[in-house]
Amino acid sequence: MIRKTLNGILFLQIVWICACSTTNQHLYSDAILVENQTEEELKLLVGKKIVVTGKTVNMKLGAALHLKNERFIWMDELFSWPDGFYISEKKSKTVKVTGVLTERNDLPVFIHNENDSLVQQGIPVPKGTDLKKASHRFLLKEYKWVQMN
Repeated sequence: MIRKTLNGILFLQIVWICACSTTNQHLYSDAILVENQTEEELKLLVGKKIVVTGKTVNMKLGAALHLKNERFIWMDELFSWPDGFYISEKKSKTVKVTGVLTERNDLPVFIHNENDSLVQQGIPVPKGTDLKKASHRFLLKEYKWVQMN
């Protein structure tokens, strides 16, 4: 009797451990792991589900991930990370995000002209810069994140 009870408890514990260990795996099962891809490699992944790890950062255009390769990927329609996820560069969280990679050319860039009397708003870039390329950014949509630290 005791042996059957112990076997039953052991069985339930194994089932519980397996169920808990797979709850986040479905987030990553059909996604492509992204680590240090170049811009050209990321462009090939647009429209696909990816997994990326980075530091949380709030920027003027919204919440973003700061990747190890110094690239940023914005979170579509997330204007800032929830409280506690980003306090400062030294006090940000590391998160693993799964989502569909998209791209836009909407960064507010302009070619700086020293003779221009108007105050420009946006990101100044050197003369000769391709404005379309400079305005490009990657975003994630339909995303879910898990805090790593």
